[in-house]
Amino acid sequence: MVLLVLAGGPVPNFSAEPFCRGIAELLREPEFLQICLDREREASDQLKASWPKFSPADRTRCLHLSSLGSAPSYVELLACLEIAQEIREREARERGNGSSLPP
Repeated sequence: MVLLVLAGGPVPNFSAEPFCRGIAELLREPEFLQICLDREREASDQLKASWPKFSPADRTRCLHLSSLGSAPSYVELLACLEIAQEIREREARERGNGSSLPP
């Protein structure tokens, strides 16, 4: 699967159903399908609200990572972006403190 998204563009649009169906089948828990779809919808909504605050490089990298080996997942994409942002913020704080050691 190849996804092409311009880093400055909108949140990617993909179907969460293949991902969620695969997880529900793997877990052998049919009721998990709806739970997963609800979580994917919530993550998609969060991404739509916060997409511009993430760096284009992180968006591109995380979109690629969230699509490896399976159907893409908004939950995975959001988690990757939040972690990347936390790392950038921590590095900026450490540079500001003149410290290279973790607190």
